[in-house]
Amino acid sequence: MSSEITPRANAPLLHLFQGKPVRLIGKVTEVRGETATLDAAGSVTVYATRDSNFKEGNVYEVIGRVQPDLSMKMLDGIDFGTNIDMDNANALAELSQRHHEIFFDK
Repeated sequence: MSSEITPRANAPLLHLFQGKPVRLIGKVTEVRGETATLDAAGSVTVYATRDSNFKEGNVYEVIGRVQPDLSMKMLDGIDFGTNIDMDNANALAELSQRHHEIFFDK
């Protein structure tokens, strides 16, 4: 993976990052082949890597490039299991946008 900055985002923030990499935390609601749907304060389609093993109900942090249709092409990901507070994850994404100077350069 490259050393590009990966700001935190959720579904409502993806439009700010078209064509750029982001970190998104979401709960898997559906898996179809190499495509997964994650709930990250809204629905996000993720085109997974071949070796990703998404499990419905688990929470993942996905690092991926935002596509023009606001889906994500996965570059890497981490399975966080089921014990994640999604309200906190979404609050972190929102907070990182309001105070981007702490988290990343715009």
